[in-house]
Amino acid sequence: PNINGYNRKKYVCKLLYMSLLGYEVNFGHREAVDLISSTKYSEKQIGYLAVSLLMGEDSTYMQTVLGFLRRDLHNGVEWNACLALNAISNICTREMAERLTPDIVVQLLSPSASMFIKKKAALCLLRLLRKFPESVNAQQWAGRVIPYLGHRDIGVTQSVVSLVTALAQQFPEETRKAASFAVRRLKSLVIDNEYAIDYVYYKVPAPWLQIKLLRLLQYYPAPESPEVRAILLSILRHIIDVSQDTPRELQQMNAQYSILFEAINLGIHLDVDQGLMQECAVVLGRFITSRETNVRYLGLETMAHLAAYIDNLDSIKLHQAVIIQSLRDRDVSVRRRALDLLYSMCDVSNAKAIVSELLRHMAIADVSLREEMALKVAILTEKFATEYSWYVDVMMRLVSLAGDHMGDEVWHRIVQVILGNEELQVYACKISLQTLKAPVCHESAFKVSAYVLGEFGHLIANASDSAPIDQLKALQGKMSSTSQSARAVALTTVGKFINLFPEIKTLCLRVLDRYRGALDAELQQRACEYYALGTLESEDLMPTVFEEMPPFPERQSALMSRLLKREADTEDQRTWVYGGRDVNRERRGLVANAASGKDGSGSQEAGSVETPSTPTSATAAAAAPADGGAQPDTAKKDADDAAQPVDAAPMDESVAKSRRHYARLLWENDGILYDGDEIQVGIVAQYKPPAGRIGVFLGNKAKAPIYNISIQAIPADPSKLTLQASAGQEPAPETLMPLAQARLFFDASCLQVFTSAPLLRITYTVAGAPTVSELQLPVTVAHFMDPVTISVSDFFSRWKQLGDAGIGESQNVLKSAFLSSDAAALEWLRSVVGGMGFALIHGADPDPNNIVGVGIATTQAGRFGCLLRVEPKPSHGLTR
Repeated sequence: PNINGYNRKKYVCKLLYMSLLGYEVNFGHREAVDLISSTKYSEKQIGYLAVSLLMGEDSTYMQTVLGFLRRDLHNGVEWNACLALNAISNICTREMAERLTPDIVVQLLSPSASMFIKKKAALCLLRLLRKFPESVNAQQWAGRVIPYLGHRDIGVTQSVVSLVTALAQQFPEETRKAASFAVRRLKSLVIDNEYAIDYVYYKVPAPWLQIKLLRLLQYYPAPESPEVRAILLSILRHIIDVSQDTPRELQQMNAQYSILFEAINLGIHLDVDQGLMQECAVVLGRFITSRETNVRYLGLETMAHLAAYIDNLDSIKLHQAVIIQSLRDRDVSVRRRALDLLYSMCDVSNAKAIVSELLRHMAIADVSLREEMALKVAILTEKFATEYSWYVDVMMRLVSLAGDHMGDEVWHRIVQVILGNEELQVYACKISLQTLKAPVCHESAFKVSAYVLGEFGHLIANASDSAPIDQLKALQGKMSSTSQSARAVALTTVGKFINLFPEIKTLCLRVLDRYRGALDAELQQRACEYYALGTLESEDLMPTVFEEMPPFPERQSALMSRLLKREADTEDQRTWVYGGRDVNRERRGLVANAASGKDGSGSQEAGSVETPSTPTSATAAAAAPADGGAQPDTAKKDADDAAQPVDAAPMDESVAKSRRHYARLLWENDGILYDGDEIQVGIVAQYKPPAGRIGVFLGNKAKAPIYNISIQAIPADPSKLTLQASAGQEPAPETLMPLAQARLFFDASCLQVFTSAPLLRITYTVAGAPTVSELQLPVTVAHFMDPVTISVSDFFSRWKQLGDAGIGESQNVLKSAFLSSDAAALEWLRSVVGGMGFALIHGADPDPNNIVGVGIATTQAGRFGCLLRVEPKPSHGLTR
């Protein structure tokens, strides 16, 4: 219908009202778009509002709306540009981020734009950056925004500092100059008192801007310049001195204390002066006793941050009684911060007192706090235990009190610790039997007790009231009241009793026979298999199957990873975690490397770098369940270490573990290359010399989506090896959800013989933190080799020719300790040589243990023969 602007606006308002009432409005969209083209402010405002609320991303009118948005941004009318920026922030589609970001940056940087437009443009960019970080090309304009931290208008600066803070978390290298601008602006506000009177809030100059600048500086390492460092120290000192006077008005107190807490956090992050930090501890001690809930909350949180970094905890331990009392505060958020502070301030001297208080509080704690409290008690007990009996008593009491609020990781970890410490095993068996005999036994405690008795019950079999029949009766008495998963563990224990205690074999078989008809498939299968094993006449099979579990390899507890919480992608990320001093100091090194664009190997990529030789992941590796798993193949494990020369220094275990993935893929064409806490990288390859195709599979193991994914294969010498992404495949996805997988294939071409393996560089962003993982790609000349069979006489004649010529020969002696301990090691070594492209020539060497192989490496430059002799010496544990 032909209606005027006023009536069109009136009818669209009615549509908006209908939408607010909950009705679906799928008509009238064209009229809303027509209102946007109006020259009247009221009509354009209603038009943009209607478009924001009624239209979806897939609307047919969205292209028209984009055209009007770009026109309003550039038509020079302030209110038009402001309405357009508001609409972009509200609608915020990916297409808007891709097409309108350059126009918004122009408005922010334009010298003719008003202050109001600049503020809205900065906040609009922040909105787009948080929602579509991969679509705004922030690297191109981030450096141009930083100088606006020194803008004369405080409102513009305040909007820009929010944008720069978000940029600093994702692009620390591009924004590294922001730290110096922030220090200068803080000095002008705090020391020089250069500010407009309009921005003074209850005698505090621009408190929001001060807080944001102090928070921004926490994303960068301490300044290297002594002059800048001195200015920053004077700013912090001035803020602390001003806070000593108690404000009379509540608003002034809130503003001053907010700045003070952020200043203390910055001082802790930069580690500017230990004396100043001790003074901060005294100030915080006054705050945690305040009557104001908000002040107590911030005091406890900041003191937890201080405890995570400070060298001497004595000044914090003075307030231990007050902190423990805060566990009973009426506000749950204060109770949570008190728990975090107790966890951070715990050490050997006060561990028993803190753990005892937490266990006492466990029974009355909020349900939302019990899981976190249980995890922290478990970690503290393991970390600071000085007596084996104390550790076992605390952990068994813990699973009894809070077993319903904990995952299986806790009881898995208890079993792992007991398996790895012989001194614990006898006492753990006694406590396990007492637990089973108690009137009430929690299911998690039942699982621990059943597992421990199945492994080590024979250690107490001769003690009074601990005979095998007593252990079986105690176990059987609790089985009927437990879940199916607990009964599965108990059935395994009964099977092990058959092996450990032949005198009660008949009774054990009766228990198993009762579950052979169980409805649950898992219970039925276990009972049937164990019963069949127990009735076989073979004397060797039972001891082999039910052999005592070996100690688990030393690894960081999986419980720690449960505490490393991530914030939402739309929030500012923490610069520290509630994990104690060790975790935060490690994390500080990673953040410093990310901000400076350096890693331990000299890489200039931003973010933490993970390589096969220097893994730098800050989160803990997940522990394997304690109720299953076979012993690793010793030959394979030690043979992977054989890549290390005799005179090389011993490798760190985490380094050796990462190298084993790479080494195994030298003779296998598929497998896992890297298995971290956030990502898992797998490789599958096919070769037809001189070409090959390598598939890289990237899995997301994090709890949050990962963005900005880039997978690059970089040869060490492009003149000898080329690696290019295969044609006709989809690029790496922009977003990878948790537990999802992406794949990318590369075509390899061997031009000449090369000696250095290529590099696989994977970059991604998770929870706002950019990460670069650099891994050696298992592609060597051996992958472009074809096996060739020749006669024994031909082999030695050619070997002699090479030796006489004095060229083309190389020798190395490798440590091979596994040869003397594993009878199957030599056969496995032959399979490795065959897997690397060599044809085995049997009978060529007088020594039957020696391995002789022949292959031809095919490159585009030609074909080259290769002769190999492997001389293992099991008695010496060496291989040449």
